Amino acid sequence: MVRSMGTGLVQQDVRDDFDRARRRAAWAKMAGWLLGRPASRNRLAVLGKVTSAPGAGGPGRRLEYERVGRPGPAGEVMVPIGQIVGTVEPTRCFDRQFRPTSDDVRARFQRIAVEVRSGRGMDPVELYRCGGSYYVLDGRHRIAVARALGQRSVCALVTEVRLNTGPRPSGTKTAGTRAPGPAP
Repeated sequence: MVRSMGTGLVQQDVRDDFDRARRRAAWAKMAGWLLGRPASRNRLAVLGKVTSAPGAGGPGRRLEYERVGRPGPAGEVMVPIGQIVGTVEPTRCFDRQFRPTSDDVRARFQRIAVEVRSGRGMDPVELYRCGGSYYVLDGRHRIAVARALGQRSVCALVTEVRLNTGPRPSGTKTAGTRAPGPAP
């Protein structure tokens, strides 16, 4: 269901949707700056990236993560957008609330918004679930559109993962890798 205002002209509405979301991201960035908050506080979290945790190997080190249970997603479920807290890969195109921070994503955002506003919906997003929070593997643009249009949840294919804070047992396959850095 689309909750944002519209003119009835789909192309104009999706341009307005993007511009509105982009303005909100700019206002949030400015408010953070005025309140003295670090810019990193408004970035999307990255699965496995930690600032300080026991056994993490220092600040900014990336932990490994592995799939738990059977391989592949368990099926489509509705996930509240508020529980999606980050991504698997780093991005600067969206802020912590999945609002676009750059015009680079305009075309894709608008193409997805046209589909939703025309009643065709969108494909499920792919999420990793780790510790009760969700991280986007595929679908950041779809989540941004859903959020901009006032949707409270998205259809998702969810895979359960867990972070490995210690040494990995030999023969264990991981879904992620350590970030480049000094050897432990």
